[in-house]
Amino acid sequence: EENEVNILWATHQTHHSSEDYNLSTALRQSAVQKYISWVFYLPMALIIPPSVCAVHLQFNLLYQFWIHTEVIDNLGPLEWILNTPSHHRVHHGRNLYCIDKNYGGTLIIWDRIFGTFEAEKEKVIYGLTHPINTFEPFKVQLHHFTYIWGVFWATPGFSNKLSVIFKGPGWGPGKPRLGLSEEIPVITGKEVPFNPKLPVHLCVYAVIHFSLIVTLYIDLFAAAATLSQVTVLLRIGYIILTLTSMGLLMDKRPEAARWETVRCTVFLALQKLGYIKTYPPMMFAYEVLFSLCIVFWGVQIMKQLTSSTAKRL
Repeated sequence: EENEVNILWATHQTHHSSEDYNLSTALRQSAVQKYISWVFYLPMALIIPPSVCAVHLQFNLLYQFWIHTEVIDNLGPLEWILNTPSHHRVHHGRNLYCIDKNYGGTLIIWDRIFGTFEAEKEKVIYGLTHPINTFEPFKVQLHHFTYIWGVFWATPGFSNKLSVIFKGPGWGPGKPRLGLSEEIPVITGKEVPFNPKLPVHLCVYAVIHFSLIVTLYIDLFAAAATLSQVTVLLRIGYIILTLTSMGLLMDKRPEAARWETVRCTVFLALQKLGYIKTYPPMMFAYEVLFSLCIVFWGVQIMKQLTSSTAKRL
């Protein structure tokens, strides 16, 4: 299972990194997981007709979307057969009793058969055992790969290096395959999810700009067949830039002001050069909005520089 093999966990941990548990958690996926997940479906694909396999994959994925919720408590007798919201909450927990439990996608019977089932008990605390405390997308996506890279080179012996990759995330020389349970941080039940409080005006700002980027994302897919490769690449690059900058803003990082200035400037440049097109009235509105944003963030940068200079003096 992905949770028990370090390199596979690196591709899956993004999904588990959310410290909240709702339907948006189901959409929190790794950019590289699709290059690994085919391994799990290969045996089925070799036996079952392709059309049946394709339909199964879609229904299996759709089913798992709806179980990412705290709204549904208990489904009665169905809890014995299906992977329910209650069971999957355990799978997403970082409480000690939740670790490496309830792997099933649609059915929970396999966990009951193979001894990996655990019923929901005390309040589940969600997220990674060692929270990364950031919304910056590259770190959320890739931080465990960098961790494996560091441990791989720091661990002596070729067989031990292979174990770093293919044993559990908590493994180390002399430890069991899945690591030691006593090394997992103790959960008190009072943990608060990482959520830096932003001023109301920045929350409104983030909602507006995220809505704009979602619109651009939808338009990109709708018109991809008619766009040049350069246009597609530039729009994708701008979307990634926006997500990165918004992550820094959500983290309340001081460099967010510089990133937002660059991002807003890039948007205006792409619009002027014709790589982002919309209705003429909206183009004017975008020019006004993003120009005002550049001014706002420029003022924030000047304040930071003034404050930094005052501290040095």
